[in-house]
Amino acid sequence: MSRPIKDPVSGFSPYYGCVIIAAAAAIFFGIIAWSAYTLFRQDAEIDQFTVASATLPPRVELSTEETQTLTAKATALQQAITNGKPASLSLTLAELNALVAKAPDLGNGSYADIVRFTGTNPEKKLLLADIALPLNPLPFSGKPKRYLVGKASFQVEVTSEGPDARIIAIDVPGKTIPAGFIESQQAWTWITPYHQDPTISTTLKALRSARVTPEGLTLSTQPE
Repeated sequence: MSRPIKDPVSGFSPYYGCVIIAAAAAIFFGIIAWSAYTLFRQDAEIDQFTVASATLPPRVELSTEETQTLTAKATALQQAITNGKPASLSLTLAELNALVAKAPDLGNGSYADIVRFTGTNPEKKLLLADIALPLNPLPFSGKPKRYLVGKASFQVEVTSEGPDARIIAIDVPGKTIPAGFIESQQAWTWITPYHQDPTISTTLKALRSARVTPEGLTLSTQPE
């Protein structure tokens, strides 16, 4: 038995497609507008806790003898790793800052002008530092670079690439730093510039532990 054929209850309109396209366009441009609004709002928030220029307190320079001692310790660590032997390297804050100052500049500024380690919290595995982070404004805003000047806590960790540190807290006197901004800073791995040197990169990848001490930091090829 043949099935009955139902007549359409409404007529076809050529404008249906236009309505769908218009709705899709409205959603698309709505997303763009919201994204732009969010960017401008975040940029304005950053203006509230940054300044136009910044300098860190002077770095304590190592003496000639101290520099020679640091070089000898670093060389001994590299040789031990090359020979497959266990090794460790203990650094004072002054030595750590000397090594930080030698990090290659990848375009965001020299670490020597950005971070200065001032203390430690061994219990929480934190390195404490004065910072002057350069922050770029929106490309089309026409505004100059800004700087976040304050104090930061760096969480020390060890990854497959070697020891690293991430900012987990920032304090700027009289200012409130949004949690989202601090979270965004945790994506930056501070050890990255050192991997530009193949020899240093090999040495870093051989390190399996990083222990924060009252004096500074101890790195070792042996896990904790």
